This record gives sequence, structure tokens and C-alpha cells, in this order.
Amino acid sequence: MTLDPQCRAMLNAIANNGSPFDTDDAVEARRIVATTIKPLLNPDPRFVDIHEDNFLGQGGLIGYRYYRPVSISKNAAPCLIYYHGGGMVFGSLDSHDPICRAIALGASCVVISIDYRLAPENKFPAAVLDSWTAFMQVSDRAGSFGVDQYRIALGGDSAGGNLAAVVSLMARDMMGPQPCFQWLIYPNTDMTHPSSAPARGTIEQFAEGYFLTRNALIWIQGLYLNSDEDRLDWRASPIKVANLRGVAPAFVQTAGFDPLKDEGIAYAVRLKEGGVMTELVDYPGMIHGFIRAIGQIDLAQTAIDDGVTALKYAFVS
Repeated sequence: MTLDPQCRAMLNAIANNGSPFDTDDAVEARRIVATTIKPLLNPDPRFVDIHEDNFLGQGGLIGYRYYRPVSISKNAAPCLIYYHGGGMVFGSLDSHDPICRAIALGASCVVISIDYRLAPENKFPAAVLDSWTAFMQVSDRAGSFGVDQYRIALGGDSAGGNLAAVVSLMARDMMGPQPCFQWLIYPNTDMTHPSSAPARGTIEQFAEGYFLTRNALIWIQGLYLNSDEDRLDWRASPIKVANLRGVAPAFVQTAGFDPLKDEGIAYAVRLKEGGVMTELVDYPGMIHGFIRAIGQIDLAQTAIDDGVTALKYAFVS
């Protein structure tokens, strides 16, 4: 397995310009991420509607950004609720705006991106509660959002993949509205302490040098979790849930040089063992976070296209 040259170039750029994992301060990490965000195209003629609003959650207002391409009907459109990555510590509506636009256009669907509360100001399970509230609000008010309540999917990358998986489990257990699909992009599914990860596993293999490091995992989990007991809670570590049977069909993507690769694969295996229709695709030369590098890494667009294909299939199944 060889690191993709475009990933190597991105790692070199990160080394020169800074990484959110260069600091142990959440505010500074967010500032560093903000420097990587390109100006938004506004207005964007490809969309009939892009706007921001909020839901009322248990901890206050939960912001969201709504995307509706010109190519879809005014009513009963398919919808993806998207949870951004960033370790529950950074990431924003702006940092993942290009991904959401690409998905909305590719899948001809509404995308609703969720600005859930971040740690350490809001520790576990704040992000989970906000993510669940967003799903329930969209489901309950599907008509006002112009979406089909039976074609609402969940998706996210990294920490966002964790939240999509957890909300899918919560929906199953609540026996209420169910997502039709879950799209998990290099998801964080196991918050067992990284220092106790299996020998020769991907956390050890890629502990340094590939953007997301083992020390970075320790840092962000320390900010998000209240105690080591939280690591065993399936709302933090969905792979710890006793049974995955009955959750939404899944599309799981992993990256070859990602410390989280093992747990992404393990979660896909658990889903399949639970009888859940699951597709797993690995991108061998990629690093964690590569999907944000649209326009810089060719396989970022390929990975989005692969997910869009699976998403469109779920919408018509």
C-alpha cells in the first residue's frame, strides 16, 4: 500500500500551514480550521435555496444550513441530514459546505447540515442530543422542509459518522421515524482509549505522520468525554452496542492510512453480522479527512460520487 501523491502533497501543505492538532486549545484549533475554508459561492445558481435557521434543542438553539438544488421537486424530495467531522471539537457548517453542496447536486436531494454543540464547552452527550433532535425535527416537519419523511438519510464524516451511526441506533430503539440509510465516512465508532489500542492495528501503524494522530485522538476524546466510563456508552462508541440488527442500511468508507480504519471496518462487519445491508469501500492511498480536499485530491470526488450512488439507490429502494 502506497500513500497517494496528492495526499502527500496535502500533508506537506498541512506541515507548512498548520494543523488543528498542533495545539491543545480548542479555540485555536477552530481558528486553524477556519483558515482552510474557501469563500462560499453566494448566490449559487445551482441551488434554488440555501439558507440557515435553527431548531430548539435541549441545550438551546441548534443551527443548520439547508441546501435545495434547482433540479429537484418543490415537495417530497429525498433528504440527507449531514453531521460534520472534527472530533466533536471543531468543524462547522462552513468547513463542510463544499461536501454538502457536492452531495446535494450529485444525489439531487435536499441536504441539511447540522451545527451541533462542540466540546469542551459542551461535553458528551450534547452532540448526540443535538443530532437526535435535528433528525426528529426534520422527520416530524418533513412537509415544511419539502422532503419525503420516508426518504430521510443520515450521513457524516469521522465524528459526524459517529453521530450518524448513533442516531440510527437511537431511531431503531425508539420505534419511531427511521432513517432510510446511513452514510458513514471514516467513522469514529470506538472510543476505547487510543493508548490501549491493539498492537499492530491502524492506530499504532498510523500513530504519527498522517494528519490524525494517536495523540490527537487522546486530546479530542479527553475534551469530549466526561470520564473513561463514557467510552463504554454506545452513544459514544456505537460499536459497543449489544445488537446492530434492525438499523438502517449502511455505506461505510475507510481510508488506508487512517488510524480509524480498523474500527470503521469492524463496524461494517458488525452491521453485516446483524443482518444489515452494508457496503464497505476502502480507499487504500488516502488519509483521514481526505474527503474535504475536493479539487486537491482526485479521490475525494470519487468517494463522494461512490456515496452518492449508494444514497440514490437507497432513495429509490
